[in-house]
Amino acid sequence: MTKRIAVLLCFGLVLAVTATAAPIKNAHMPHIAKGMIAFAYHGDIWIAKDDGTAVRRLTDNIANDTSPRFSPDGKLVAFTSDRAGNSDIYVVPIEGGEPVQLTFMTGGDDVQSWTPDGQKILFTTSRGANAWGSPIYAVPAKGGQPTALGMPAATAGMISLDGRMIAFNRNGAR
Repeated sequence: MTKRIAVLLCFGLVLAVTATAAPIKNAHMPHIAKGMIAFAYHGDIWIAKDDGTAVRRLTDNIANDTSPRFSPDGKLVAFTSDRAGNSDIYVVPIEGGEPVQLTFMTGGDDVQSWTPDGQKILFTTSRGANAWGSPIYAVPAKGGQPTALGMPAATAGMISLDGRMIAFNRNGAR
């Protein structure tokens, strides 16, 4: 009987804590698409409905996960993580699961956006010959070798929906 009461008290405490959960403060790097919002919070990637309901953690790792970007179809989230010791590009389904690492470089890679067809993820990087910046690179969402896009150096960018133009910053922080 005493065990049963203790279990019920613990269960009640869990319900009380869950019901009075503190609001999320200082979420950053949001991306909104297909009625969902992805954001970085406490070093992990979280997603929610765009009205702020159904909040849930998508990644759970001691690393710093940042820069979430939804794929054009809304089924995947690409993000930057330092879980391998430096910043690399990862992708994870919105249902959750184990993230897949897409870049493997000792420098820093940072997610920018997806190609309009959802086949590649654009990212800025410290790789390349230019000491003050590299072109934007694209890596296949299913894995493969990253390739440089046609600009001398960029710190942020994305491809237009029709795929004909690339907007990018030549220097400075995003």
